[in-house]
Amino acid sequence: MKSPKEIKADKISNFKAHVTDAATIINADYKGLTVNEMEDLRARVRAVGGKVSVIKNTLARVALHELDIEVLDDDLNGQVAFVFSKTDAVMGTKAAHQFARDAKNFNIISGYFDGSRLTDSDIKALALMPSREDLQSKFVGILLAPLSDFAATLLAPIQEFMGTVDAYAKKLEESGVTGTE
Repeated sequence: MKSPKEIKADKISNFKAHVTDAATIINADYKGLTVNEMEDLRARVRAVGGKVSVIKNTLARVALHELDIEVLDDDLNGQVAFVFSKTDAVMGTKAAHQFARDAKNFNIISGYFDGSRLTDSDIKALALMPSREDLQSKFVGILLAPLSDFAATLLAPIQEFMGTVDAYAKKLEESGVTGTE
């Protein structure tokens, strides 16, 4: 059986692994959340490739200090849950922000992104950004627009010619002229 010191060292190590793998970290006060609400939060964040973790503030502080992340020190008070966005910096933030809007007992305190502390307003701005998939689809649309315009330009004379031939054929049919005469 592990000693309490070894258990704490394992928790710090696991927490450090989550922090280093995360694109964005959100910390929030979850005091008053029910078990079902917490499970709902975990499911929402997991669905977008993230993770929710709860760890003692002192252990979190030790882990963050070992990673030279000291800007979150003042925010580690009370019951704090950490939301880690692993694959996309925006998606986990969106999930946490949406959950905070839905649940009255989940209040986002701050976050960490790209070496900087995020305020609540920064997190809201990040959550309102389009996702990576949305940006990629818009980019592909921008790239394909000139090609589709070019194709339409190439097809226009052919379509105009075919329209002229059809109109001439209808005119001949109306006048009673056939092509066999």
